[in-house]
Amino acid sequence: TPEQIEANIGISKDYNNFELRAALLDKDVLKANKIIKYFEENPKSNPLQMTLSLLFSFFSNLMLAYYAPEKSEQGIANMLGLRSTWQAREYVIAMKKYSGIKTMQIISEIRAADAKSKGLGNYSMSNGDILRELIFKILH
Repeated sequence: TPEQIEANIGISKDYNNFELRAALLDKDVLKANKIIKYFEENPKSNPLQMTLSLLFSFFSNLMLAYYAPEKSEQGIANMLGLRSTWQAREYVIAMKKYSGIKTMQIISEIRAADAKSKGLGNYSMSNGDILRELIFKILH
């Protein structure tokens, strides 16, 4: 069962980085905030640096997808070096929800959050606060 997997492996079926990415893709504010709350309560199993890395990778690839000669799933898969078109489907959907300019702003915000998580210009924010602020900026 999902509960046994979470207890033994430490990965939640509902609250993980892939579900956070899916919530951002759907622009589901409620689900994203539930995941952030779970991450904040379980920092060892959901380190901020890993989350930032996965978000940076996704949005960097999304930025590259905007420059794909062919904007189809196959064209984006080829451009990003993905093995199959089903992986490119998320980027096609994301291109409809996030403009190129918004994607560039998101990448900048992820980099700023990374700097804050390392103490640069941040004296009082917890990792949960940093992630909450980042997700707010991504979704709005």
